[in-house]
Amino acid sequence: MNKSLLLTLSLLSSLALAAPETQSAAPAPAAAIASEDDFDGLGGNKILLEKAQALNPEVETTVVQSRTVSLRNRFEIAPEFAGTFGGDTYVRTQNLGLNVYYHLTPRWAFGAKYKSSYNRLTPEGEAMTERAYQEYLKDPNNPSAVIPEINYPKSEALALVNWSPIYGKINWLDSSVVQFDAYVMLGAGQVQLSSGSTSTYTGGGGVGLWFTPRFSTRLEMAYQRYEASYFNGPINLDLALASVQMGWLL
Repeated sequence: MNKSLLLTLSLLSSLALAAPETQSAAPAPAAAIASEDDFDGLGGNKILLEKAQALNPEVETTVVQSRTVSLRNRFEIAPEFAGTFGGDTYVRTQNLGLNVYYHLTPRWAFGAKYKSSYNRLTPEGEAMTERAYQEYLKDPNNPSAVIPEINYPKSEALALVNWSPIYGKINWLDSSVVQFDAYVMLGAGQVQLSSGSTSTYTGGGGVGLWFTPRFSTRLEMAYQRYEASYFNGPINLDLALASVQMGWLL
């Protein structure tokens, strides 16, 4: 009888010790399984993002400030095409030029520009010239039509300074990230007109787009003024210039 009691107590003790192990092997709660499923799906992006931000919380504020193109103590050569609006009433001018910039810092650049001008008559100038020519054919000794007085630009040379207060990056057609600088420009120099040389000054602004660490495209609008001589005296001419420049950083 005593032996049977001892066997019963031993069996109960064994069952009691095995109970915690059975509880520890129970299935994980439904909430834990759901979290793993979320991590494998779209929810995992948020989890990874939070962890990345915790490791480096300044990424969002410093990524735009990190320039991919170094502009400190660098030279840039930029051919240019420019169209002119305003100026002489009877002439429209287009320019081919070359710019050389020295980027002292990412914000300040100093440069020089040389442009050669190509001119053609406006419709008004062509009409007046044709009218004068026809009157001359009718009476060469006493033509009555007025010949338009034209003083057109031939070339110019300028010294420039650029200041770039705005820098950023844009998504270019979902194919690449392009760095850009918005800048203002001031310049002064000499214009060679058909009547002689005269001083000029200019000012404007533009945007430079850096597609690679060496290649850029500049879109620029500028105002220019100079004094031109006519039969009735000197006249101040005001011009607007739109230009495209293709730069190569050395």
